[in-house]
Amino acid sequence: MEIILNGEKEVLDKEYTVEELIKKLELSPDIVTVSLNGSVLLRDDFANTVVKSGDSVDILLFMGGGK
Repeated sequence: MEIILNGEKEVLDKEYTVEELIKKLELSPDIVTVSLNGSVLLRDDFANTVVKSGDSVDILLFMGGGK
């Protein structure tokens, strides 16, 4: 199945929940914000929201730093 992940075409072997996709990408759900088809998801919804073929997923990482 194909999705758009951060603006790039990505081929996945199956449907994943947002939580599963984050883990597959070796990211921590605590430091990301996820937009699915233009709508920002609540962290509480990561486990029960399924990413389907044709969906657009944007994952933003938050990093600290600076002065």
